[in-house]
Amino acid sequence: MFPNLTTAAMILVAGWAAWGQTVAPPSFEVSSVKPAAPCCAPGQWRESKAGVDRIDFPNATLRYCIAFGYRLKEYQISGPAWLGSQRYDILAKGPEGTHHDQLPDMMQTLLAERFKLQAHHEAKEFNVIALTVGKSGPKLKESPSAPGGAQDGAKIGLSMSPTGVGRMEVKQGNMAALANTLARLLGRPVIDMTALTGRYDFDLEYSGDDSNVMMTMPAASGGTTPAAPELGVSIFSSILRLGLKLDAQKLAMDAIVVDHAEKIPTGN
Repeated sequence: MFPNLTTAAMILVAGWAAWGQTVAPPSFEVSSVKPAAPCCAPGQWRESKAGVDRIDFPNATLRYCIAFGYRLKEYQISGPAWLGSQRYDILAKGPEGTHHDQLPDMMQTLLAERFKLQAHHEAKEFNVIALTVGKSGPKLKESPSAPGGAQDGAKIGLSMSPTGVGRMEVKQGNMAALANTLARLLGRPVIDMTALTGRYDFDLEYSGDDSNVMMTMPAASGGTTPAAPELGVSIFSSILRLGLKLDAQKLAMDAIVVDHAEKIPTGN
């Protein structure tokens, strides 16, 4: 007499069942995780790559993989010392239709499955270098637009003269790429706080002593330190000429604390 009631009840029950199911975290379709062989003979070293739907991380540390998975920098990962010394060769491919921005979440799943990783978020204070715009504004030359509107990635070349003067040549460089390169030169995290979104062509000079100078500049407790010491050739004076500045600061940032991880990954 009331045929629609039965149908409605079945739909309602099916909805409850679906609501109660746990959605599986995104994961790679296939993966290979192996301890890496000693590195590196000439020609053996390869750069880690994350493509559209796959990763190829040769000779990578677990710290590097965790930073990739949680979308952080390596200095924001804390845990056992071996996270930065034990190395692995990791190849993995996502299922059809995978997008590049899904790869970090898939890496989190892989780390939990293969290394039994357990970790938690925690706010920590870090000594960093802030890359900011100077009082007079930036003095940067925007890169010419590529034909057809295509946008190439940043091209950054580093060289050192026999006299110890380094040169950084930047083409199509954004501020994030500059901050990452400066971090390698100065040996301390560099945070882009310029709010500049363009791409620029510029050259910088630097000294082999720049990292030592930066380590002697204490992080500010109630303001910023002087942007740069008075040096003839230095990354600090070069940055100032671009209308930018470098300040040592303490910043509270997100961090991942590793509670447990196993050195030997489970089998492929």
